[in-house]
Amino acid sequence: MIKQHHGFIPVRDAKLVKTESVCKKIANFATFQNRFQAQDTMLRKLMFFVSVVIGCVAVNAVPRSRAYILIQDRNGSQDTLFAGQSGSVSYEAPLHVVFDAGISGDEPGMRLFCQWRVTRTYTSDDTGMTENYLSRQDLHTEYDFNDDGVFSVEFAYSYMPAGSSEVIAGDEQAPISFSIDVSDLYVPNAFSPNDDGKNDVFKVRVKSIVSFSMVIVNRWGQVVASGNQDNLEYENGDDNNGYYICWDGKSNGKTVPDGAYFIHIEAEGAGGRHYTRKSDINILTGLGLER
Repeated sequence: MIKQHHGFIPVRDAKLVKTESVCKKIANFATFQNRFQAQDTMLRKLMFFVSVVIGCVAVNAVPRSRAYILIQDRNGSQDTLFAGQSGSVSYEAPLHVVFDAGISGDEPGMRLFCQWRVTRTYTSDDTGMTENYLSRQDLHTEYDFNDDGVFSVEFAYSYMPAGSSEVIAGDEQAPISFSIDVSDLYVPNAFSPNDDGKNDVFKVRVKSIVSFSMVIVNRWGQVVASGNQDNLEYENGDDNNGYYICWDGKSNGKTVPDGAYFIHIEAEGAGGRHYTRKSDINILTGLGLER
């Protein structure tokens, strides 16, 4: 007999109670095992799905662009402008500009399609004008700007993944802008090559002059100096203008006598503006002239 709280139960009934308890434990374990197997199956499916997604991302690479232009002036100074930026200063022509798509994240077999578009806004006869100025389809290209105005550079690209015929548009790029000054040319009429550090050389002030040539003669028509944009020294002045150094007041290594000389200049400015200048140059070595 097994003692209970209020008495005893037969041994036969006690065995039955024990059997029922064991069955319940077996049933509970089976339920737990089924739940574990179900959760394990779901986890395996989730891991498979994640691996597929990761595999797809790895296969279908997405190219990114950080397009920029590199601006180089005639003195070799450089500025880099990225998408959405504007030049902080106005440049002079001629201006050399490098265009680069700045593509990263592409993969072998991927096809890239690029488009550079440049528009120019300028004034002609007091009338505002806008024109489509330049178009290129290269990842990297270069161009020499010989016109004045405000230039807006837009870059767009698309790509075709490896093994696919679908063309996908790339990220939208904000335009880049810069400006080039209107041309100008000024010829002084005197200088004093006396080595006093003041106005010792004859300089012609220029702005956005694309081509320049000059010849200086004495009163008998003999050439004492000549040159062009390829062999004349060019410098930037403190007044934000450029200067061609045309003559040091010497001929055959000797300082020429004081008096009147004659200069003839032919030049072309930004936008195709032509300049012809013919004027006297007075050499006054006894004076320290200020420019």
